[in-house]
Amino acid sequence: MTHPTGFFRTAMAAGLLCFVASLVRAEEEPAYRNVALNPADVQGKAESYPHASANSEYKNLPPFAARCAIDGKTANHGHGAGCPSWGPDRRTDLWWRVDLGRTVAIDKVVIVIRADFPHDRHWHSATIEFSDGSREEIEIEKTDKPQTFSFTSRKATWLRLTDLVQEEPLGWCGLSEVEVWGR
Repeated sequence: MTHPTGFFRTAMAAGLLCFVASLVRAEEEPAYRNVALNPADVQGKAESYPHASANSEYKNLPPFAARCAIDGKTANHGHGAGCPSWGPDRRTDLWWRVDLGRTVAIDKVVIVIRADFPHDRHWHSATIEFSDGSREEIEIEKTDKPQTFSFTSRKATWLRLTDLVQEEPLGWCGLSEVEVWGR
């Protein structure tokens, strides 16, 4: 039996244009997974996708980089090199974003806040903005457990957390992990 690529080379050499299509089998369907996970993301550079960015990273230190929230590490009882997280400065105009690198169908975001209490405070609410223009308002609890926010499936190439609200006076807050679930 001739290998399919051999067939295409022969067909192309003969001036023929061939297309082959088949239905996707169930075992070939894209897996439902965390489409934001990228332990190899680089701080400040979109060298691979998914890629995280933010408008603030405390002193531009690597343990507080936006990329720390998509590295797969969910430990949240500390801060700094031993417990990396997105740790921004104390500001009211914060945003954090993950570019997925392709269009994906997503229906759930799981957030793990940094829970180094009493050093840390926490955001009480936020908005998830999607590349399709839609938005979801979320309420964030003071807990060391993952918090799941489900919504109607939508296609997006990125999402952004914005409108992060905490009580005054502003304290230190952080995101240990953000998971974006879809196909």
